[in-house]
Amino acid sequence: MMRSHFEQLRRRKAFVEQRDLPIRTISDETGLSQGAILRVKNLKMERVYLSTLERLCRYFSVDSLSELIEFVKEEAGESQDQARVG
Repeated sequence: MMRSHFEQLRRRKAFVEQRDLPIRTISDETGLSQGAILRVKNLKMERVYLSTLERLCRYFSVDSLSELIEFVKEEAGESQDQARVG
């Protein structure tokens, strides 16, 4: 299962910079489309450009891609839908 840390990174950056940080602002500041950002945020993509991930990692000042998107092993018998709820 994949897990996105986008929302936590967005909130942290907004707190540190003491400003509102909607998707539109992130889009304007990264040059990425709002759709591309939302697909990463919600993990609703079948494929993603490495340049998109790189821009977001730079924007949020993370050292590793796993700080943005993480692979988490599912427990035996746990379905993908159950994992999203928990």
